[in-house]
Amino acid sequence: MTFDVSPYVLMTSQAEEARTFYEDIFGAETRYIQRISDRPESAKIGIEQDRLNRIDQAVLSLGNITLMLADDTEGLPVTPGSHISLCLTFEMVEEARAIYDKLVSRGAEILKPFTPEFYTEGYGFVRDPFGVSFHLFTKRIE
Repeated sequence: MTFDVSPYVLMTSQAEEARTFYEDIFGAETRYIQRISDRPESAKIGIEQDRLNRIDQAVLSLGNITLMLADDTEGLPVTPGSHISLCLTFEMVEEARAIYDKLVSRGAEILKPFTPEFYTEGYGFVRDPFGVSFHLFTKRIE
């Protein structure tokens, strides 16, 4: 099984500001950005107009790591000091699901059930018994 691990920073409407800050300070390069407005229409239902320009997901190259940024778009818990998690990116949905299931079976709290999303075959979000949060998903659907 092979997968990538990246820091994932979940913000409360400051992801764009953080993205440009990291570009200016560290020379980070934005490799991918998706705003809420870029979602399919069915995935924007119920989202207020003033939130549509927020970042759904941004992927930055920062030194030797990939940094992922997003605004809190799904009501996920975001409190200062706890908004950095790890993102595990898998090639195969079965591998992502297997690790998700193992985490849950060992006491991880489900923050978002593992389900297909418009951007991936499978995504789930859990917090392990030690307080570390993990996003698990498969590579982006092209």
